Amino acid sequence: MVLLQDNRPSFLFSVFVLLALMAFYAVAGSVLLMVIPGGMTAFYDPVEGSSQVVSAMRFSQVAAQVLVLGLPVLLLAAMHTRELAPLSWKSLEFLGVSRSVSWRQLVFGVLGMISLQPLLYSVIELQDFFLWPALGAAGAEVIESRKLLDVMIDRLAGAHSIGEAAVVSVVLAFTPALCEELLFRGYLQQNWYRSLSPSGSVLFTGFVFAVFHLSVANLVPLMILGWYIGYIFMKSGNLAVPFSVHLFNNLAALVVLHAFGSSPEEPYGLIFSFWWWVAVAGGLLLFLFFIRRFRTACS
Repeated sequence: MVLLQDNRPSFLFSVFVLLALMAFYAVAGSVLLMVIPGGMTAFYDPVEGSSQVVSAMRFSQVAAQVLVLGLPVLLLAAMHTRELAPLSWKSLEFLGVSRSVSWRQLVFGVLGMISLQPLLYSVIELQDFFLWPALGAAGAEVIESRKLLDVMIDRLAGAHSIGEAAVVSVVLAFTPALCEELLFRGYLQQNWYRSLSPSGSVLFTGFVFAVFHLSVANLVPLMILGWYIGYIFMKSGNLAVPFSVHLFNNLAALVVLHAFGSSPEEPYGLIFSFWWWVAVAGGLLLFLFFIRRFRTACS
């Protein structure tokens, strides 16, 4: 293995790490389900079962994220920086973790993400109305896989107490935001700056971020979101900013899920409303405003 002079691994080494982690992550959750109480029931029928099954699914989700994504990245950073402790400041700085963070970067980064939501929802509806029906059987399969995913998320996100709501927030919001940002922005995007250029690294990392989630139905919205998160990391150089944006996005999705439920059987049809597109245009104007303020906060 040959590292660059600044201790950044080569493009090919980073791609190998990505493929290895994706392969391990694809099976880690299933393996964990098979060894924890209640997990076998969840393994064979993930949309049915008792609260014990749901607990097993939640535990396997968190464990897979931490053990297969977060921990290996910390160990790799320690290897590249030649530090014995994975949580040393030198290793954390290698991943873009700073000792301080600008609140203005956080605020405008989150506001930019919020203003993108009408556009992202429009992309989903346009696909539902035009793309998936045009693909025939293949499109129907995409819709069915999304429905199954929605059912599983509904089960994982179900909360009947404040304590359970806190657990759900850790499982579906905090842990994914932390582990995925460590891998995609902290490790991969920075490693690819030299070989792909900073802008090319943002685009490529956003693409693999979307592919990682293994959801064809959400590929384009996730790619747009990944590009945005990658951009604000490139500008800020502080992993706390994309982590905060990612976390807020996940928490907002949970709030919307509890308020309105998962995706309906049929699309809402907002894309056929003139006023909806006025709202989308307004959101994009706000997005440009917040991005400009964000860049100012980074200068």
